[in-house]
Amino acid sequence: MKFNKERIKQIILSCIAFSLILVGYLNYNYDQNNSIEVSSRTSNDINLGDVELVNSEPVENSGAIVSNAELDNTNQTTSDNSSSIKEENIDNYFEESRIQRDRMYSEMLETYQKLIDSSETPQDQKSIAAQEISNITSVKNGIMISENLIKNKGFENVIILVNNGKVSVVIKSSKLTQEQISQIQNIVQRELNIEVTNISISNK
Repeated sequence: MKFNKERIKQIILSCIAFSLILVGYLNYNYDQNNSIEVSSRTSNDINLGDVELVNSEPVENSGAIVSNAELDNTNQTTSDNSSSIKEENIDNYFEESRIQRDRMYSEMLETYQKLIDSSETPQDQKSIAAQEISNITSVKNGIMISENLIKNKGFENVIILVNNGKVSVVIKSSKLTQEQISQIQNIVQRELNIEVTNISISNK
């Protein structure tokens, strides 16, 4: 079987054209598949733990940023408030103690004075009541003088309480030296005529 040269040439050209079309088709499919794979990985397979997503919009922070200076000021304010409350409580202690003490003496003096003024009170009881009034007045004066002398030593506040021959002295001070304690003892012993062993001194 003989082939015409023109016929052979056409067959060869057809094969080349077919090959070119096939190669182009394969390249096209490869590019499409690769593009689809990349797109799919971008939307579905990206692990958020492997990348950092950056948003151009500012994110509102729910917590306030506090500087060290602000923290120091806050701590200082808290400390100042605590010290102020403590100081106020101490001042209240001295004030309330003094009011209660003076009220007690006033009631005792009033009671004894009523006994003296009553016509029904026997004379011997009136004498006892008069002596008690003198004793209470003497103690009150001794307390007043002692407290003033102690304050003159540089103490801001002091309260002296006397009960059954025992004296309790409370000084407003962070601490007391032995010299200060001795000075307070001498004042109270002299003005209230109390033995040193019966004098109790504390600070508040």
